[in-house]
Formats: sequence, structure tokens, C-alpha cells
Amino acid sequence: MNGISINREAMKLVRTLLANPDPLGVAVSRLSNGSTLIDMGQQVPGSWLAGKYYAEITMGGLGMLSFETFPIPINGVRLPAVRVQIDFPLLACVASQIAGWPLSAGDGAPILCGPARALHKTPDSHFHSIDYRDNHHEAVIAIQTEKNIQPEWAEQIADSCNVTAEHLYILVAPNNSLVCAIQVAARSVEQAIHRLEEEGLPLATIQSAHGFAVLPPLVEDDLVAMGRINDALLYGAEATFQLRYPDDPFLADLAQKVVSTASSVYGHPFAQIYLDAGRDFYKIPLTSHSPAVVHLNNMVNGRTHSAGHINETVLAASFFGISGDFGG
Repeated sequence: MNGISINREAMKLVRTLLANPDPLGVAVSRLSNGSTLIDMGQQVPGSWLAGKYYAEITMGGLGMLSFETFPIPINGVRLPAVRVQIDFPLLACVASQIAGWPLSAGDGAPILCGPARALHKTPDSHFHSIDYRDNHHEAVIAIQTEKNIQPEWAEQIADSCNVTAEHLYILVAPNNSLVCAIQVAARSVEQAIHRLEEEGLPLATIQSAHGFAVLPPLVEDDLVAMGRINDALLYGAEATFQLRYPDDPFLADLAQKVVSTASSVYGHPFAQIYLDAGRDFYKIPLTSHSPAVVHLNNMVNGRTHSAGHINETVLAASFFGISGDFGG
């Protein structure tokens, strides 16, 4: 597994973006320090295919994304859904897709995700649970923001990854873009895997995973959009893990703990949860960062332990019953 470079794999997809920006609805430019910026939703429309590339890049090139129809009509509407299939979930999700790198340069600097996290000289806390570090001369990072990408951000990222600024590639898409909605819906497995770790599952027991999540209707309002894309995970996502673990009672109990129904704030739209937390993600209960449904397939004995359910009521309120005025 350590022979895989997630930045090298991701760059195969990045080069497709660089070669086809117009058909994909993206824009490629250079920052003043020479880093490459790929706008996938700020000043450009993006596209369905661009969203697929963004998500697969943030999974270090080790996940496959496809589109399907969500099986349950929400408010009578058949919505699309995003499915991901991942053969190396520890590398794709823990080492890459999780937004685990808080950038400290400049006011309002964001939290980063993507394979460049595995190049960081001071890896974030998620690397404590996996034995993996990348070694590559190119770094790929993704930023979910409506803010302009600052050259000082790129300088800090490149320096932290031991690459030159010219070898840094930054993907950016805001909350209210199609690409962002797709890449968040692609986090069904990632949303569950960190909860499995927090509840005591040795991550090395996970062999593979797949999942899907509903894709919400788009809206320009950034707060409403942020709420909807998170509700898609909390109330409309399902994750399935194939793992090898000898203790079936532990897995049965674990499944109940890692779904969103276990959270004290369950049942509220995420935008309201966010406002109640003073607009501070770090004050939101960790248990709320969970998918709606989890299946744990124990390959040792073939049993599957399941928990949770799709909450059509909250999805309908979030997607179709909100005017955009959340107060606060």
C-alpha cells in the first residue's frame, strides 16, 4: 500500500482538467507565485463531469464516482445521487479526502482536503491512525470556499509539502456550486470512517467501502447551500464497509453509534445546527458528522450489522421548505 502515491494518482486526473478546461466548465490560471489554480465554481459554472473529477481527485485518485437516481422521492421529486466505490479507503479518505488541515496563513484561511495532506511536514491528527506518508514532487489540494485564493496560502501549502510553488495545484469550489454539491455528496464513506475510528474500530480492519448520498437542489445563498449539502450526508447518505473483525457484538454496537441518529442534535437541519453553534464548526457535536445509514459487513463470518435510516422529513424541509432566512 505504501507504494501508492496519492498525489501522483491525483495528478493523472488533474492533467485531464488542465487539458480540457472549457468542456468541463472550469478555468485554469496561475497565482503570482506560479501555483496553478483550477476554479471549478467561483467564476465558472463547473459541470457534472468536473464534479466527478474534483471528488475523485480529493480521494487521491483511488475512488470511483458515478451518478444514479436517489431511491426515495423527496417531496415527490426524484433527485440525483452520487455513489462512490473505494478499494483503499484509508488512503482515499483518511489520508486525502478528510478536511483535516487547518490553514493558518491570513485572515479567514480555510480547512484543506486532498492528497497534499499526506505530504505535510507536520501531518494532521488523522494520520495518527494510519501508517502512510506520501513522497511526490507535485502536490494537489482542494479548498471549499467562496473567497479568493491568496498567494500566501499557496506559499504556506507548498512550503509545508516540500514542493515548489510551481508544483502546487489548487482546486476551488464554493458551497453553492454544482461541483461542491457533488464532492460533498461523495463523502458518504469519509463521513463514516472518522466516526468508526473515534468509536474505537482499528481502521486497518477495513478492506473496502462504498456509499451513496442524495444530491440537493442548488441555491445561490451560501448558508442555505452549506446546510443542504451537509443535510445530504446526515439525513440522505449511506455507507457500507467490508471489514475483518473477530468481535461481532462490538460491530453491532458500533453501527448504532456511528449514524446520525445517535447525535444529540439529530432531526434539525444542519444550517440551524451551525447557527446554534455560533457559526463555529468546532462547536458542533462530533456525532453529527455522521451519515444517515451504515452497514458493517464482517468478512470473517459474513454477517452485516446495520443502523440508521434515511430521513425524508428533514431532507424535504431542507431542500424544499426553506426560504433562505435562517435568522441569527
